[in-house]
Amino acid sequence: MSSLLRNLAEGYSARFYLILTGFTEQKLALLRKTLDKTQRNYSLHLLETADTSIFSGFPDLHGSYATYYRLLLPELVNEDRLLYLDSDLRVNIDIAPLFEAEMGSHAAGFAVDGVVAGTLDRDFQLSVGRAPDDPSFNAGVVLMNLIEWRRQGCSEKVFAFGRKWGAQLVNRDQSLLNALFANDCYQLETRFNTTVKATTDPRTVPADAIVHYIGSPKPWDIGGRWMHACARPWFHELRKTAVPLPQRTTWLDRYAWTRLPKILGGYRRILKWRISRVLGK
Repeated sequence: MSSLLRNLAEGYSARFYLILTGFTEQKLALLRKTLDKTQRNYSLHLLETADTSIFSGFPDLHGSYATYYRLLLPELVNEDRLLYLDSDLRVNIDIAPLFEAEMGSHAAGFAVDGVVAGTLDRDFQLSVGRAPDDPSFNAGVVLMNLIEWRRQGCSEKVFAFGRKWGAQLVNRDQSLLNALFANDCYQLETRFNTTVKATTDPRTVPADAIVHYIGSPKPWDIGGRWMHACARPWFHELRKTAVPLPQRTTWLDRYAWTRLPKILGGYRRILKWRISRVLGK
């Protein structure tokens, strides 16, 4: 959020809408202090934590339904346009042009970066009538045209689809959104959702982009500073926040240790990749 403010064009202010789970008053105070350090105009609006019963039949993600909360935003936020951003990214680009873009009748915009044939949930996408060469996107950045979203009844369609196909949503809400919107969405430039993995060469990452850390481990996971090739810029951003040094230390973070067993597969994949590079395979 602070990186977004620092890169926002002069004359613009930001209204942040947050659905927070497990966020203490102390953490909220640090967030406000961090945003204040940018010396940019903003407002912060806290939304009620969702009743997870609405996601009955949807598969959870590591025991949580938080990944689906973005689907509730059109009914919770009284705006004409909304930019949804995942929490695992850095905004190194001015997002103001997205609020001036002519979206026409498109209810949502995404950065299309692949085709169905190359996705983890391709079997599901094909089963609901999509073709192997149909477009696909990562759903970590969503530009919502809320006027059209509401006019077209998209919320009703989204939840009806989720209840029908919940058990087969391999990529959770991303599978759902691709199935419903990928073939007819407003297409964002890929610089507005540039995905990077732990093995991504930092030299290939654009300087002006929304950099989205996908996969695991992420820079802030245990050992992520050394295992993630693109970790350095993230820690550079962290130093600009109001978070005290002890709280920036991953090894002292109880949540990081709780998350560790859930992402061990990611560590194994990186180690295997590094060994293969050393052996020249």
